Amino acid sequence: MNAMQSRADLHTHSKHSDRPSEWLLRRIGAPESFVEPLEVYETCRARGMDFVTITDHNRIDGGLEIAHLPGTFISAEVTTYFPEDGCMVHCLVHGITQEQFKAIQQVRESIYELRRLLVEQDIVHSIAHPLFSVHDRLTVDHIEKLMLLFNRFEGLNGSVSARSNKVANAVFRSLTAPRIA
Repeated sequence: MNAMQSRADLHTHSKHSDRPSEWLLRRIGAPESFVEPLEVYETCRARGMDFVTITDHNRIDGGLEIAHLPGTFISAEVTTYFPEDGCMVHCLVHGITQEQFKAIQQVRESIYELRRLLVEQDIVHSIAHPLFSVHDRLTVDHIEKLMLLFNRFEGLNGSVSARSNKVANAVFRSLTAPRIA
């Protein structure tokens, strides 16, 4: 690893992700994760991560629990929607304050308003698992809109197949200014 590179897993969950998107987990009343925030921190550090963040669904409680520890920052996985048809998308936001999180919660029902806020406040953000349809509504049209709205996409997600990660990387790495135009 280059001396100038840092390691961080930018998409982790703790026990505070207690309202999963997956219908089966919701149906049986199970959270997406049972892991304590401190355990997330200790595991990431043991695996060589220089920085640790927790991206619970629409919550920052896990991040706040470890915020006093070295090398941490507050993040969240925000559920947002295309207002024209209700298609759900997950957006990772990093390095936020509690005030910014409150503002994000106020606009997250519209992906357009959320993106506007993130850009205005210079908040680092990316689309999580960009080719995974959270509730079977994601279409090629939505993906094309995402390509125009956002410039960062998650390239490696442990909850989707290796093939899905490979396809997503190929798609998003192939984007060039002329192709987007």
